[in-house]
Amino acid sequence: MIELTSLLDRAIEALLASAGDRIGAPYLLGALVIASIVWWRHARGRRSWLAFLFPKTIWWHRSARLDYALLAVRTLLDLTLLSALAVSSTAVSFGVARALWRYVGILPDVHVSQAWVIAGFSIAAFVAEDFARYCVHRAAHRIPAFWELHKLHHSAEVLTPFTIFRVHPIEGLLNAGVAALAVGVVAGIVSWIVPGKLAAWTISGIYALQYVWNVLGTNLRHSHVWLSYGARLEHVLISPAQHQIHHSSDPKHHDRNFGSALALWDWMFGSLYVTRERERLSFGLWGEEPHHHRHVIAALTQPLWRALRRLVPSMRTNTHEQSADVSVLASGASPAWRQRASTPHARS
Repeated sequence: MIELTSLLDRAIEALLASAGDRIGAPYLLGALVIASIVWWRHARGRRSWLAFLFPKTIWWHRSARLDYALLAVRTLLDLTLLSALAVSSTAVSFGVARALWRYVGILPDVHVSQAWVIAGFSIAAFVAEDFARYCVHRAAHRIPAFWELHKLHHSAEVLTPFTIFRVHPIEGLLNAGVAALAVGVVAGIVSWIVPGKLAAWTISGIYALQYVWNVLGTNLRHSHVWLSYGARLEHVLISPAQHQIHHSSDPKHHDRNFGSALALWDWMFGSLYVTRERERLSFGLWGEEPHHHRHVIAALTQPLWRALRRLVPSMRTNTHEQSADVSVLASGASPAWRQRASTPHARS
């Protein structure tokens, strides 16, 4: 049992730990190299490399400055309060494995090489985690109270790699918890089938598939650099351009491209938007929605207050709006409180 615990810990820590640090040096360097190639192919001769990659109007925009402040606050919260509330994939995996051993039974010895176990677990965990994140992201756009929290992320008026930290701590906790649950379930099933062989592909102790995905330009999805994978590949993988479409304030882009790494889920469930040409986008919320750009305290407290008002009827000031929310959610339509906007942001 001690050996199994050690194997589970090493495999799951590699999967969920430092791979999630999207602003790690290898990931930023990978984004810099790819963005430089985009500049060389499309902007060289018209703009300098420095002006193309680091325009002051984006990196020092008030929206970007709020991202930097939220990075500091989120880091502090993650190291103190939120870490105590995190879901343990190791605990989940043990629970799943024990339940299977108890209610299904111990399987006969499965003669499979360690290499196949590593490959199977690495791929299955990557896919399961990605699908879990897709489900949470889609729910954030469909459930009124959850949307109030998620609006903070969509309130960004410019995108930089630090926009990844423009997420309300409660939403971040939900995202991490569901991802950990998905990985834990996969780990538990693998441990039940082949006890003592659980491991994952790693690079310097970091989960390899996530490491490679992050190095290959994940940070460009929150940036002004347009990088499309082409129509065919964008049915399989979410490109940076597709995620920028997701952030667009243009109504035709709303509720599209919820995927994190894989576009398959959007393709399967009808939310895929494939880029076919360079589109000029503006970002931010729509119509009357607040942008939370004043200061960090407002960015953290206003979404929570609005979410509570959605959850607690006595805190609602508009009972008609409450019943309307229920009706549109039951019909599967985009919520009315997201469609009542007067005029979309001007497109740049």
